[in-house]
Amino acid sequence: MDTLPAGKWNACLDYIRQNLDEKDFRWFLPLKFVSLEDGRLTVSVPSKTVYEYIGQYHRPLVQEALVREFGSGVQLIWRNEEAVAALRAREHPVSADKKAERKAPPLDPQLNSCYTFENFIEGEANKLARAVALSIAERPGQQTFNPFFLYGPSGVGKTHLVNAIGMRIRELYPEKRVLLVSAHVFKMQYTDASLHNTPNDFMHFYQSIDVLIIDDIQEITTPKTQQAFFHIFNHLQQNRRQIVMTCDKSPVELDGFEERMLTRFKWGMTTGLERPDIALRRAILEAKIRRDGLKDFPGDAVSYIAQHVDSSVRELEGIVNSIMAYSIMDNCDIDVSLAEKCVTRVINLEKRELTQDDIVHYVCRRYGVKQKELVSKSRRQVLAQARQLAMYLCHKYTGMSYSQIGRSMGGRDHSTVLYSCNLVARRITVDKNFRREVEELEAAFKK
Repeated sequence: MDTLPAGKWNACLDYIRQNLDEKDFRWFLPLKFVSLEDGRLTVSVPSKTVYEYIGQYHRPLVQEALVREFGSGVQLIWRNEEAVAALRAREHPVSADKKAERKAPPLDPQLNSCYTFENFIEGEANKLARAVALSIAERPGQQTFNPFFLYGPSGVGKTHLVNAIGMRIRELYPEKRVLLVSAHVFKMQYTDASLHNTPNDFMHFYQSIDVLIIDDIQEITTPKTQQAFFHIFNHLQQNRRQIVMTCDKSPVELDGFEERMLTRFKWGMTTGLERPDIALRRAILEAKIRRDGLKDFPGDAVSYIAQHVDSSVRELEGIVNSIMAYSIMDNCDIDVSLAEKCVTRVINLEKRELTQDDIVHYVCRRYGVKQKELVSKSRRQVLAQARQLAMYLCHKYTGMSYSQIGRSMGGRDHSTVLYSCNLVARRITVDKNFRREVEELEAAFKK
């Protein structure tokens, strides 16, 4: 076959790589040139999820690359290898005897049926991780995403997402042996096997798993347990079994692991889950309210919670439960006042004792500006940004009204403060770097 079209396709991939960060370019790694006939370029893709993701987020870039290398008349055709494999399986079914040979003892997957893709709320903070997880669930064992290392702080949905992978695989591939186990339980099981002189049984059991999901991998710290996991990992990887791990930090930040383990953690796909932004927090709250059938939960109370509770999904859902409990106990309606009362009790806002002077001090130090510059009439970009953020944080963490904040910020009126607060809130939802900057500043408040 003529290699020229294949070379042009590789040039397309090179161009795409130059215009994406490495994390996004991973979606293009499994794509393979198939043919170019009558202006139709056929490219193989491992699953529907992959080409849908590329089409949704990178279509203009792909089209630009194709025009550069093939001209404007080329039409891109995706060949879904997952669908091709399914068709071949129907044409050449496995005999009953072979199925019987493959049948393994029944296994309790230890999955929670409440944690599925359907009730995992998607937002900017978890969009990539969810797309990768869905691709794995539809085609477990694919090299690009194996292993899948998912990291992030507590309460951001890691366990929910990996559980959803297991649930979907069980639905699509009921013959596969799926197991979700915490690293703590894995460690206890290995210790028990060693005490009873049955380590071979332990190893054989885990090597029989088709999809192994380890939660909180950072807890596997003892050398012997790591060695056992190392051999299990190698066996599963070599046999194209799927490995999924969650962790509270990325592989490069992990302590107490052998280098050979850290290297293997990075073989497939490493993705982080961030704390939910305000838009995602509101969506999570609204989903829980619908799920629990809470019809009398006003929107302004939801907005208050979304604005003031920013640490984790668990905390958001816990606040809603607390509000319901207080409403029933005190026989009162749910409103902003009750939401404020519960938020204060649960996350202890009153102990922060932040004043406007504290906030201005932190903001000025962060941006390298002086307080007198912050309240001046200057519209320099760095000053305007620092001033708007200070207004937003004063409104969030103090009891000051918009008018009070405006007067203390150089005699500005309440509409200017309101505009600044809304501007910062919107930017937090769309600008990941800015959101991280604000979170770091808020973390400094709590020290």
